[in-house]
Amino acid sequence: MRNYELVCILDPQAGEGQYEQLVEKYEALLEENGGQVARIDNWGLRRLAYTSSSLKNRHQGYYVLYQFSAEPTAIEGLEQTLKLDEAVLRYLITAVEGEFIHVPQLAADNFLEEAFARPTRGPRDRGGPHRDSRGPTRDRDDSRRDAAPENNEPSEVAEETPEETVVQESDDS
Repeated sequence: MRNYELVCILDPQAGEGQYEQLVEKYEALLEENGGQVARIDNWGLRRLAYTSSSLKNRHQGYYVLYQFSAEPTAIEGLEQTLKLDEAVLRYLITAVEGEFIHVPQLAADNFLEEAFARPTRGPRDRGGPHRDSRGPTRDRDDSRRDAAPENNEPSEVAEETPEETVVQESDDS
């Protein structure tokens, strides 16, 4: 006898009552074919990674893991039954070398969301990384301020006043 694991995704439309019946149905089928069920882990209702018409456009499914020992000839009959059952969306049977591994508790559905969640932020600082006590500088022209002389003496260059230009009005009107 070899060790196998069977993971089934069952249709959530089957309902909670039928879900338990399906789990018991496949456990009985394994034992009828000479298999010994070591462990059944009900993973419960979980979100599917993708949906398609072969998954009946479902977004969730009931996951069940069976760990069992059986003869390789029993696997063919089990696969045929799984293929024909409308309540089974997907299944995977793998041969296990050595002992079964038992995961005591699975990670929650939102494990990655919690692990990589951003910390809550306080009030937004809109000044950016170079903000100082002078306040926002976007309205200032720093180049003129930096070019001004450091001393407070009046500058020697006198300001030029623009010449007034006289515009004559025409009498054509």
